[in-house]
Amino acid sequence: MLASDLDLSATQLGTLSSLYFYAYGFLQVPVGIITDKYGVRRITFAGMLSIASGAFIFALAGGPALAYTGRLFIGIGSATFFVSILRVIANWFPPEAFTRLLGWTSLIGTSGALLAATPLSLLLNLLDWRLSLNIFAVISLIVAGLIWFFVRDNPAELGLKVDYGAENDSRSFREILQGMNVLVTSRQFWGYFFVAFIVFGSQMSLSGLWLVPYLTHVFRVSRDMAANFVMIITFGMVAGSALLGWFEKKLGSRIRMIRIAVLINLLIWFYILVIFRAVLPLWQLVVLLFILGFSGTFIVTTFTNIKVLFPDLKGSATGLINLSPFLGTIIFNFLIGWRLDATWEGEILEGSRAYTLAGYQQGFSIILLLSAVALLISFKLKAVKNRG
Repeated sequence: MLASDLDLSATQLGTLSSLYFYAYGFLQVPVGIITDKYGVRRITFAGMLSIASGAFIFALAGGPALAYTGRLFIGIGSATFFVSILRVIANWFPPEAFTRLLGWTSLIGTSGALLAATPLSLLLNLLDWRLSLNIFAVISLIVAGLIWFFVRDNPAELGLKVDYGAENDSRSFREILQGMNVLVTSRQFWGYFFVAFIVFGSQMSLSGLWLVPYLTHVFRVSRDMAANFVMIITFGMVAGSALLGWFEKKLGSRIRMIRIAVLINLLIWFYILVIFRAVLPLWQLVVLLFILGFSGTFIVTTFTNIKVLFPDLKGSATGLINLSPFLGTIIFNFLIGWRLDATWEGEILEGSRAYTLAGYQQGFSIILLLSAVALLISFKLKAVKNRG
C-alpha cells in the first residue's frame, strides 16, 4: 500500500526503513551526553515533537523525499527515549531496583513491537495509512504535553529528600567529552559492548531480516507462516523481560546472567548448524527461537553494570553501549547477505532471489563463530555491585 502509493522501488523502500535505525542508532551517544547535561524532561519533550512532526510530514508525502524526511524525524525523536528512561530509573529509584525496572522497560518496548505487527496490520486494513500517521502524530503531541507537565528530572524538583545521584551534570560539554576518555579507553566497557553487539545484533538481524527468507527458502513454508516464527522470538523476549529481576535475585550475579545468555546463544546455533546442518524439525525450531529470545534479554543487564561502572557518565555510557545492537544488526545483515549472494545459484521465488541451504549455513556460521568469541569475552568481564 505505502510502496504503491508513493511509487517506491524496493531500494527506496529499504532506504526508507533504514533511515529510522540509522538516526536512532547513531544519535545514542549525543543523546546520552545531552541527557547528562540537561536531564530527560526537555530532551524527551523535544523528541516527541520531532516524532509528531515526522508523522505529519510522512502523511503528506507524495514521493520519496517527504517520506524520507518524515521517517528521519521519527527516528531522531525516538532516539531520545531509551537512554532517558534509564536515566529516570537511576534518578528516581534505588540501585537494587534498576535491573527489575529495566526488565519492565524492555517488556513494554517488546509489547510495543507486538502491537506494531498483527494489530497494526489490522488497523491499516480499516484506515488509510495517511490517516493512521496523522492519528499517531496527534497522540505524540498529547504525550509531549504530558511529558512537559508531569515529568521531572529528579525527586528534588518535587521537594522529595531522596538522593540517588540524580542531579544534572554541571560540567561543560567539553568537560563531559573529556570525561568520556575514561569510557572509550576501558576494556570492560568494550567487553560489554561487543557481547551486546554479538548477541543482540545477531538476534535482531535474524528476526528483522533473515528468519523469514530462511524458512521460505529452506523449508518452503509460506511467508505468512514464516512471519509467525518471528513472533516466537518476540514472545520469548516478553517473557524474559518480565522475569529479568527475578532471575537476577535467583542467580545472584548479573555477570552470570550475561554468560548464561551467551552460552545459550552459542549452544542453540551449534545445535542448529552442527547437529542438524540448518535443517531441523520445525517444532524444535519454535522451541529454540523462544529460548533464544528469552535468554537474550539477560544481556539487558549490561546496562545495569555500565551504569554502575561509570556513575559520572550514566547517559553517555548507556547511549554509547545502546549503539551496539544497531551496529551489530548492520554488520550481521551485511555478512550474512554476503554469504547468501556468494552461494546464490540463480533461483527466483515469487520475484525474489531464493538462496541456498549452503548460503544460510555459511551465513549463520558467522553467528556461531562470533558467539564463541562473545563467550570468551564474557569471562573477562568483572562482577560489579550496585552503588548509589
